[in-house]
Amino acid sequence: MEPLVTVDGELVVGTVVDRPNRFVVRVRFDDEDPERAFLGDPGALEGIVEPGIEIHCRPVDDPERATDYDAIAVRLGDVHVSLRAALANDLFERVLERGLLPGFAGYAVDRREPPLADHGRTDFLLSGPDGDPAYVEVKSCTYVEDGVVKFPDRQTERGRRHLRGLAELRDDGVEAHVVFVVQRPDATRIRPYREVDPAFADLLAGVAADGVGVHAIATAFDPPDYHLHDASIEVDLREPTG
Repeated sequence: MEPLVTVDGELVVGTVVDRPNRFVVRVRFDDEDPERAFLGDPGALEGIVEPGIEIHCRPVDDPERATDYDAIAVRLGDVHVSLRAALANDLFERVLERGLLPGFAGYAVDRREPPLADHGRTDFLLSGPDGDPAYVEVKSCTYVEDGVVKFPDRQTERGRRHLRGLAELRDDGVEAHVVFVVQRPDATRIRPYREVDPAFADLLAGVAADGVGVHAIATAFDPPDYHLHDASIEVDLREPTG
């Protein structure tokens, strides 16, 4: 199947040295001194961006930048984990355009980053099969434990604000969805990471009960291509017991 997205340009492989801040990872290529790479995923990335892990980077020739590389993905065993959180929107859009997303047959992108009444924004405004509007918020996920994706891997007030915005749309009778794009193929289920952000977990369960659609897809990165791995993985919003 044709890739959803292909990385432009050369990819070089190195090893993670450390992560001095949320947006930079230092990488050693061959036996050279470490280079700084831009990290487009500000999550905690526990067990993902760690010293000694293999990382794929793309060189960037831009004298205005403080980093000479973009961090693209790490390899954990046989699995590549994407480090490009913003790419989730492109992946969602490509899957939608190809008619591969269950529950979205006949939908089309009308606008990216549409404004909302509270002066905020969401990721997509779609036009439904009957021409009615539908708003979609997309969330990138990479943290997996025992085949279960957990989101978020660090507290996210921004994510909670997005959920409240979707709830307000539903209160006004407007269709709204949140789509989790899992940027690794080794998961079959997703649940909110309650131990990290219990308020987000409660909000997600609440908006789902009020009619906001909650969906999850899994993608796979086979350098240099991104593919759809699973068009619908299970969403588990139950509060753990015991």
